Amino acid sequence: MKKTFIGMTLLILVIAACAPQQPTEAPSVIMERTPRPTPTEGLSPAQRAALSLLSETLSLPADQITLISTEAVTWPDGCLGIQRAGLMCTQALVEGYRIVLEAEGKQYELRTNQTGSQVVIASGLEPSDLIERVMIQQLASNLGISESDISLVSRTEVEFNDTCLGVTLENVLCAQMITPGYVIILEAKGIQYEYHVSTDGSRVQPATFAFLWKREGGIAGFCDSMTVFLSGEVYGTNCKSTETKMGRVIDLLTADDIAQLHEWIVQYGQVNIDASDPQGVSDRMFITMTFFGRGTQQTLTAPDRERLLEFAQRLHLELYK
Repeated sequence: MKKTFIGMTLLILVIAACAPQQPTEAPSVIMERTPRPTPTEGLSPAQRAALSLLSETLSLPADQITLISTEAVTWPDGCLGIQRAGLMCTQALVEGYRIVLEAEGKQYELRTNQTGSQVVIASGLEPSDLIERVMIQQLASNLGISESDISLVSRTEVEFNDTCLGVTLENVLCAQMITPGYVIILEAKGIQYEYHVSTDGSRVQPATFAFLWKREGGIAGFCDSMTVFLSGEVYGTNCKSTETKMGRVIDLLTADDIAQLHEWIVQYGQVNIDASDPQGVSDRMFITMTFFGRGTQQTLTAPDRERLLEFAQRLHLELYK
């Protein structure tokens, strides 16, 4: 009898040892599949930021949103891996999280940095709503202001005549084909900003100019141009490259420079500047600039004219450093 008992015991141990083991979740993923009575209690800053953003976006109380999972991720850029043609992203790795939330039976993916100071909705929204959210975040980042300072004025369905969404840039070729999309107007601190967006959101183009600047000729044989948008995007070209170089005013100039640009925008209306050499000058230099202010003064003072030209030249220099 004892031998039989020992034999059965060994058999049980062998069966237990051969049974398949339950997989263990990676330590970087936190799963939560039931609604939390107090949604923010015990949550990390990144989770609270994601919950708050989705609650605000859906106009839904936070206690009706469920945390499904949180995964630690190293994002490839400052846009947290969400890149669209026309939007600027810093090319630095960002440690953060992929957070999945559920509301009214639908799941939403949100991406954050580690502290939750940056959070975007990556999926779950309708394409047009998602585009608006991304653009608000981009504009807030470009201007160095809070997203709460930005509001949506309008969104209009349109058909653009080309793949550049109706915005012409130096050295950028546009296929002449009808491109469905939207014209979206955002407002921040009394100033409106226009964006053109393709229907699928794959291309976003700022459309409110701050100024256009061009420098050609001279002994050095310059062939430089620059388009600066009121929303902070900068597009430049020069003789050394056939590609358009992109940047942001906030990354290229000081806070004092940006404050000065804002003062000019508020004070002056549209002003054309021609600082070219007189006709007949050997190796003549051509420098032209069109400034699109929002003010009423139509004539630049002489000091402001020189400062604005110097400002544009310095911005182009910084873009190509």
